[in-house]
Amino acid sequence: MIRNFIPADFKSDDPKQVTEYYEKLVREIIPENAKALRDWILKWNELTTVLSEERAHRYVAMTSHTQDESIAKAYMDFVENIDPICEDYNNKLERKMIAHPNVTDLESEFGVYFRDVRTSLELFNKENIPLFTQESTEIQSYQKITSTMSVEYHGETKTLQQMAKLLSEPDRNVREDAWRKIASRRLQDKERLDEAFDKLFKLRIQISKNSGFYNYLDYIFKAKSRFDYSPENCQTFHESIEKIVLPYLADLYREKAKTMKLERLRPWDTNVDALSRPPLKPFQNGEELIEKVGTIFDKLSPQTGAWFRTMQKEHLIDPDSRMGKAPGGYQIGFEESGRPFIFMNAAGTDGDIYTLLHESGHSFQQFSVADIPLTAYHDIPSEFAEVSSMSMELIGSTDLSPFYPNEEDAKRSRASELEEIIWLFPWVASVDSFQHLLYTHPNHTAADRKEMWLSVMDRYDAGIDYSGFEDERAYLWQKQLHIFEVPFYYIEYGIAQLGALQVWENFKKNPAKGLSDLFAAEALGSSRPLPELFARAGIRFDFSPATIEPLMRDLSDELTRLKR
Repeated sequence: MIRNFIPADFKSDDPKQVTEYYEKLVREIIPENAKALRDWILKWNELTTVLSEERAHRYVAMTSHTQDESIAKAYMDFVENIDPICEDYNNKLERKMIAHPNVTDLESEFGVYFRDVRTSLELFNKENIPLFTQESTEIQSYQKITSTMSVEYHGETKTLQQMAKLLSEPDRNVREDAWRKIASRRLQDKERLDEAFDKLFKLRIQISKNSGFYNYLDYIFKAKSRFDYSPENCQTFHESIEKIVLPYLADLYREKAKTMKLERLRPWDTNVDALSRPPLKPFQNGEELIEKVGTIFDKLSPQTGAWFRTMQKEHLIDPDSRMGKAPGGYQIGFEESGRPFIFMNAAGTDGDIYTLLHESGHSFQQFSVADIPLTAYHDIPSEFAEVSSMSMELIGSTDLSPFYPNEEDAKRSRASELEEIIWLFPWVASVDSFQHLLYTHPNHTAADRKEMWLSVMDRYDAGIDYSGFEDERAYLWQKQLHIFEVPFYYIEYGIAQLGALQVWENFKKNPAKGLSDLFAAEALGSSRPLPELFARAGIRFDFSPATIEPLMRDLSDELTRLKR
């Protein structure tokens, strides 16, 4: 982005300067014509973009070094001193924009943006500004708990991500020992995690009340601009997954148990190869992972190769797991420079390939929207953003030869990935239905929460035997960071996976068109409603049984072919 309003020496972390430029926008008299309003919007957008990039860099640093107090302080200084200024002034500027007599003249370009702004104005309550800051603080406290989780294993300190590699080992005793250590370590902090969630839950209930909502569920659907589906649609989705997908998963588990000569699978048996082949070891370190995924994208298309090699050259991927690094993975946009950044915790597993393919899909979308002037349109709805990332897992894994010259290893990897998709649907339904229960029972206790989760686990039980590990099963929800950090951000994975499977079907029929349609939809950003984004990608925005059943049949047939 070329700056026209914000000077080069602007200090994004200086409350005085930030306030000064917001005040300029508040005081500016906008002539009564559409061009003048558009120019003013883009000045405001420039300030937003500059501040967004600063915040993103500080977030990356904080999650990369959670135990560094100076880095944590730098991030929290921004959250506590700059975010509230932005929240307050953005509300003033939104009101000024919507009140302008020529706002309707810009509907064709900014219609979705104006819709979201009107929603934001409806939700705004000044009393929530300090609560949002406090929520960010409590999320950071949660991250400190999880980022320090480690175990001693054969004289070495291992992160839980590194220990998870052992769950693919053929030796069942090794797997069981690793699973017990991981589960035991998580349970050590179950009370602390319950307390962390209680604090976040209380804040969110108050935020929804301040905005005039009976419960947080209704508030968050509005806040997430979920205009194209409802809580009732989600509940229908939960039921469809239970009736259509869960039997496929139960069959997979029964078949695996039979192959392994077990009566039922135990929790340490789900990730291992049923034929006791050693775990795939596709790379030795993060640098090798990046290079080989780069080769996949070079072969896929000139565009994907160029985008990925740019990230590699500019060191925009942090792949390796290490102590003090927050768990999980994400892609974040540096909006002013028009660059994506990928954060992950690779530990040398087959699954790490798919994580990088996934986050690369998000990054490609970030590249696609870089030329859209309005930064708000870079914030793609998760239901479609995840189509981009999940599609890249399916499409990118069609040629895994850089990792697996042996075709049998490649087929084994792909089969495992497709099995993971079948597993994902019930887990998404579990996490989402659990949150529906939590937030429609605002007075629940930690004990109630435990029972709610157990009821969900029973509903989506595919046959894993947890006998003797009832407590571990009762607290499995605590490993899902979304429940703590981004409430209700999970159903999107289920909706998007259905979209990604459709993109994959299109790609198999016509690779060039399948990719070009996807990238054309990505280039729209969030400038169009969800059904239109899906349609531009050549897929349906629908998560009813009519869509789920044929996709699951095709997925099952592909698995059968890979296992021959």
